[in-house]
Amino acid sequence: MSKPTVALDAFGVLYANGNLVRAALHPYLASLGSPVSEVEAWAIYKRASLGQMTSAEFWAACQVDGDDDDYVALYELNDGIMEVLDELIEAGYPLCALTNDVSEWSVALRRRFDLERLIPTWVVSGDIRLRKPSPESYLALVERLGLPPQQIVFFDDKHENVEAAWGVGMQAYDYVDADSIRQPLLASLA
Repeated sequence: MSKPTVALDAFGVLYANGNLVRAALHPYLASLGSPVSEVEAWAIYKRASLGQMTSAEFWAACQVDGDDDDYVALYELNDGIMEVLDELIEAGYPLCALTNDVSEWSVALRRRFDLERLIPTWVVSGDIRLRKPSPESYLALVERLGLPPQQIVFFDDKHENVEAAWGVGMQAYDYVDADSIRQPLLASLA
């Protein structure tokens, strides 16, 4: 029997900053002199993460000369995540990602950390114009993979996203740390 595909959230699972607006985006905007509040930054970011504007249009809306590469340089990988990805691949689990993000930033981040060689399939809200936890965002991943939802195991640091994945038929787990991925998938192989 083939292994299920492991679907990972990006912010909070792959990347250490789960609340990207508070942890990185708004501080970056403030450092550039943007007059927008954290609440306003979130609203503008949400539009960009739904594919309603490009990253360049986002920076303009925030009244700054932002740089995608400078911005994504603020992120770090979660502790132990690269080891877990390597373990999953070695154990034969196909990997993919389902993330809420601005299209250009998603590409820049995964290239920064060389994640495309490990995770070949990325479904990004800015590309599909849907954000988790909408059921349609999970179904977009199902369609892209060409698998029944029961063949996908999803990990996210936000419980509402985990519940939504269950709602479309995926197996889903709350991400706390790298071991929260190891436990349901790799423990039986030890």
